[in-house]
Amino acid sequence: MLRFRYMDLIKEVKQMSTYARIIVLALVCILSPSLMWSQGGAPQGILQAWTDEGFEDIRLAIHGDTLFAQIEDHSYRGTFRGPATALRTAAEQLPELSHFELLLTEYQMPQMAVHAALADSVWTVRADYDMAAIERQLKRQRREAKSDWKVDITVFPMLSLVNNKLDHLFDWAVRLAPAVAVTPWKGGRITLQPIFPIAHRLGATDTKRCVQIGVADLRQQLLSSRLCFAEAAAGFFYPDRVGLQAKAGLHAGRNLDLYIDGGVTYKANNSPSHGFGVVRNSRLINAMAHADYYEAYTKLQIELQGGRFLYGDYGGRLDVTRHFGEYAIGLYGILTGGEHNAGFHFAIPFGGKRQKRTKAVRLRLPEYYAMEYSMQSFFKYWEENMGQSFATLPDQNRAAHYWEPRFVEEYIQRILNGNFK
Repeated sequence: MLRFRYMDLIKEVKQMSTYARIIVLALVCILSPSLMWSQGGAPQGILQAWTDEGFEDIRLAIHGDTLFAQIEDHSYRGTFRGPATALRTAAEQLPELSHFELLLTEYQMPQMAVHAALADSVWTVRADYDMAAIERQLKRQRREAKSDWKVDITVFPMLSLVNNKLDHLFDWAVRLAPAVAVTPWKGGRITLQPIFPIAHRLGATDTKRCVQIGVADLRQQLLSSRLCFAEAAAGFFYPDRVGLQAKAGLHAGRNLDLYIDGGVTYKANNSPSHGFGVVRNSRLINAMAHADYYEAYTKLQIELQGGRFLYGDYGGRLDVTRHFGEYAIGLYGILTGGEHNAGFHFAIPFGGKRQKRTKAVRLRLPEYYAMEYSMQSFFKYWEENMGQSFATLPDQNRAAHYWEPRFVEEYIQRILNGNFK
């Protein structure tokens, strides 16, 4: 490893003539940056390797035996495969380094810090929300492989089943919902998702028979720090709502989030048969408080929420979800307005483990296929739309965008040490 010893250099320079000092100091000014960055062939080597892997919004700095870096992963499924690949590649490109401080971003906003060390071919990894130190080290570094205005077209399959009919077993519909999404600026995400019917058995008045708007909104992540997070969305939400929705909360611990979300929405006409627009006098206000806890040993995510559901009923919902790596399978129960409901949900891998974005526009499959089944066996619960909510993201489920430190660190470490594929 080539490094300048500045104190020795100063002593040597003091003994030189004036002209020699000028020449040496000029050479130091010219060569010092490149020599300091030449450790192990980085940063151009690691920058090229990460770009080849499909990482974007890359920033790099090396201090001593530590690499400080930022990446955004638009290639690998989930929240842990990309960081694990980035760390392995960095260790191969920079064998003289033993510590790696990695800042993970989503839509250019920081989400999590990963602190990794390699000793005797064994990795130790810790993840948390303490991102400020890495951000300070990278403050002056230029962002490479920018993600601004790159377009993802993700084709979501949608299957709807309703079994509350008396004359036949199911009403059903198969639809395709391609979502066009772009990040125009830091923290922003613009999404437009039409829904096209493919095949169905539906009543004549069911709007699922028609082309619809699923999600057409602007989401903006406003804050993401060690303690706090906040985001907001405005536009069409799925299903059949248009308005504003916001979320803000605290990282109360590495595995506990406390937050509130709420908004104002209107009933939306979102199919050609009814015309696109807002139904008058249909304003609804929703507000919920959440506690989201991850128990690392059992890999259970426990979420308790309570407040005002979409159609004005007050109550609570409990979700218990088991994470099996990239699979998330859970049960839920709802108690609201004197009525109760229950069901299950799952999110399973659907697209490939890696879907690299090589051009400005990418056509892809979703990372996960998600579904939620609702029992709704009580007529009053169904008739009065109790316990209802909506989605502001096309891929809103419990596997995608899951930035839980204990979960992420476990699977990064298992991949790096060869215990997970």
